[in-house]
Amino acid sequence: MKHLSSIWRIRLFFWILIILLMVFVRAPYDFMAFNTFLGYVPIELSFHLKRFNDRRALAFWVLLIIWLVFYPNAPYVMTDLFHLSWLHAHTSINGILRSDPVIWLNFAMMMVCALSCLLIGTVTLEQTTRQLTQLTTPHHPRIRYFWIVFFMTLASIGIYIGRFLRLHSIYLLFTPTWFFKQLWSIWSIKMIEFVVIMTILQLIVYWLMKVSQHYNTEANK
Repeated sequence: MKHLSSIWRIRLFFWILIILLMVFVRAPYDFMAFNTFLGYVPIELSFHLKRFNDRRALAFWVLLIIWLVFYPNAPYVMTDLFHLSWLHAHTSINGILRSDPVIWLNFAMMMVCALSCLLIGTVTLEQTTRQLTQLTTPHHPRIRYFWIVFFMTLASIGIYIGRFLRLHSIYLLFTPTWFFKQLWSIWSIKMIEFVVIMTILQLIVYWLMKVSQHYNTEANK
């Protein structure tokens, strides 16, 4: 494994995780394999953007748009943690958590799916915005922070659409007219509040990631 690149380690991790979910996870959590796969798609797409490191390349912009369509699926997986309520982990007598291994295995699997998609997705988001900034405004590198906030905001809107309208990114590719018609019904104060909360949550995760990187660098000096 030490000879594998980081990209291939990530790929193998997600492939093995998705296969394990498909084989061992049963209803009502059998949806986790599909949701984790959708969360992995933008991560895989981001790996290929470097192949088209030229702003004049049409392939770069097409791939970037496809990545953007699928990116909300990465942070979306963390909202699946609400389904932990289905475990009924508390006893009915005194409310203490039960020690049933099945409950904790499902909990562990859902945590792994949510954290891996969210954290690796955030890393690839930073890499993608860095590449986009270098290609479009190389003399203004701080503009990437605008792209980070902008893409996270779009991702939060996408999470809202997926969670409350039950629409997946794939609908945008195959039925775009119908998809955009559905969007007209989502705008409300509660929707905006949801988007703000989810965007702030993603920004906190990004900040924690950057602080951890800086700490690791300083500790190794």
